[in-house]
Amino acid sequence: MAKQASLPQLGSNRPRALDKLPSATAGLQPIKWADLPVEERHNFLEKTSAIYMSLVKEIVRSSDQCVDKYEHFMGAHVRWRWIVIIGTGMIAVLNIIVGHVGSPKVLSNWTIPLGAVASVFAVAVTILATLEGFTNAAERAQGYRESREMFVDISEEFIWAWETYVRPLKDSAEACSNAAELLRRLVAADRELRARFKNLTMARQERGGAKP
Repeated sequence: MAKQASLPQLGSNRPRALDKLPSATAGLQPIKWADLPVEERHNFLEKTSAIYMSLVKEIVRSSDQCVDKYEHFMGAHVRWRWIVIIGTGMIAVLNIIVGHVGSPKVLSNWTIPLGAVASVFAVAVTILATLEGFTNAAERAQGYRESREMFVDISEEFIWAWETYVRPLKDSAEACSNAAELLRRLVAADRELRARFKNLTMARQERGGAKP
């Protein structure tokens, strides 16, 4: 029989909120994988592998979606910055013109209209700058970038774990035990990933002003 490749030990950091809930493992007995026929272990590994790889693929798809979101928000950030910079430059140009058209008699009648236009531009640029800060596209793009790296790291880690701790052991009892444990860890990791992803990609005002 192939020698068991032992999985790393997990810490027991159980949330206090779960202490009041009934245990999901109460009354259950560990499966004696060695007592099961090879065919049953083989079927278990096939089904577990299908569920496991489906979850891994979902994580990979999430990483791909993060790339699209990152490009979207970065593009929005660049557009906002261009608009604000160009608007600020136009205000400066208009103020320079207003400051010089008052002396020539031919252009003196344009002083008040140009001053009004400059004031309107100043208000518009202020509004645009406020909207840019409200949408916070740059920070959200960074959040999607960090999320993408997080998804990629986890997917690669669990693919490597399956190839190391399950596949080489074929249909052995050790392979079944490791597969069940890896699937449990993957489900827990996926749940934690979604929570961290939500926090990283949430707009600052939605987090009450807190930075990730």
